[in-house]
Amino acid sequence: MRKILGKDVPVHLLNKREREHMQMMVQHVRAPRRYGNSIVSKAELKKVKLLYQQLLREENIPLRDKMVSLFELNVFAVYMFVIQNVVEGEHRKKKLCEFPGSEYDCEGVELLFEAHNKALLVKLISALTDVSQKIFCITLKLEGGIYDYILEVSAFLPIIKNISINGYRRSIYKVGLPSNANVHEWAKVDASLLGDHYSGEKKELDVYIQAHALKRMEERLDGMGALSRNFMLAITFPHLKSLEPYKGYLLIPIEPGGVRVGYLFCNVIDEMLVIRTFLFITHSATPEGDRLKKFTGLNRSDISYWKIDRLSTLFKIDEEHWPELLRLFELVGIKNIQDLNVEMFNENKGNEVGEFDSFVGCLNEMKVNFLDS
Repeated sequence: MRKILGKDVPVHLLNKREREHMQMMVQHVRAPRRYGNSIVSKAELKKVKLLYQQLLREENIPLRDKMVSLFELNVFAVYMFVIQNVVEGEHRKKKLCEFPGSEYDCEGVELLFEAHNKALLVKLISALTDVSQKIFCITLKLEGGIYDYILEVSAFLPIIKNISINGYRRSIYKVGLPSNANVHEWAKVDASLLGDHYSGEKKELDVYIQAHALKRMEERLDGMGALSRNFMLAITFPHLKSLEPYKGYLLIPIEPGGVRVGYLFCNVIDEMLVIRTFLFITHSATPEGDRLKKFTGLNRSDISYWKIDRLSTLFKIDEEHWPELLRLFELVGIKNIQDLNVEMFNENKGNEVGEFDSFVGCLNEMKVNFLDS
C-alpha cells in the first residue's frame, strides 16, 4: 500500500471491522488441484503453484509513476472499495482519502485488476503449454468464500498429423489456445481472410504448426523462453483480422506490445492453415527485411552475424545511443522498436553495447544513407 500511495497513506485510521473487511476481500488462491482424471502430474501441479506465485508478484503493471504487482493492485483495489463503500461518516472518508492517488475510482481499479488477473492466467497457461507435447487449461474456480479461489488444472495430449509438404512427410501440430475452462480451445482462421489461397467451402480452417516454426519462434523471440511462442499464438489468433499475401505465403504479423517483430509464414494445405515457419522482421524474406537488404546491401548472413534477427537485440536499441539505426529501421518499415517493453522479458540475452556500435560503423563504411531521400 505505501509503495503505491506513499508513506503517509492513513491505513492506521481503519478500525478493526474495516481491516477485517479488507482482509476478507483480498483474493486468496489455494494450491492448484487436478481436474477430474486429466493427465496432470504432481510435479506439474507444483510448477503451476510456483509460476502463479511468481507472476502474481511480478511488478509489471504501471500505476501512477510506479510498477506494481497484481497482488499489490488487488490490495489497493480493496482499500479503495472499503474507503468508498464500507467506511461510515463523511469526515472519516475525507480523512482516509487525503493521499495522492485517492482520485482513483474503486470500480475502475477493480476492472484494471480483473483485466490483469485474466492476463496472468493466459501467461501461466502459455508458460506450461507446448502444442507438440501437452496443452493445459486452468480455471480459477470459486471455492468456499466469495474471494476464495482454487486453480483447477487439466491437460490434453496434442493432435498430430503427418502431411506431405514439397514431397516430404512433415509432422504438424494443432494449435491449442489458452483456456480458463476445463475444455480446450483450438485456433481457427476465418476462410474469408485467405483470399485466393483458399477456394473450398469451409467457413473456418483449423490452424496447425510445424515443429520448425515452434523452434524458430523460441530462438528469435528469445528472452521470453517457452512463453514467447505460446503467448504470441494465444494473443494473435483470437483477434486475427487479416493476413498479408507475400511471395506465395500468407503472413500473420507477430506484434508483442503492438510492435511488429516478425511473421508467421503460412500455407493452406489440405483444408488447414499450416504455419510453416516464423521469420524475424529483419529477415530477408519479409517485406521489411527485403527493403532492408535493398537499402543496405546486407544479406542473410550479415543479419545473423550482427544478431539483429532476434528480439533480445531489438529491445535494447534506444534513440539516445543509436539514432541512426532507429532511423534506418524506420525507413524500411521497422517501426516503434524503442517502444518494446523490456519488462516482458525474463532473461537478459542479446547484444552487448559494443556490437551495436560496430554494426552502425559497418553501415557507415558501406556509406548507407540514414536520411530519407
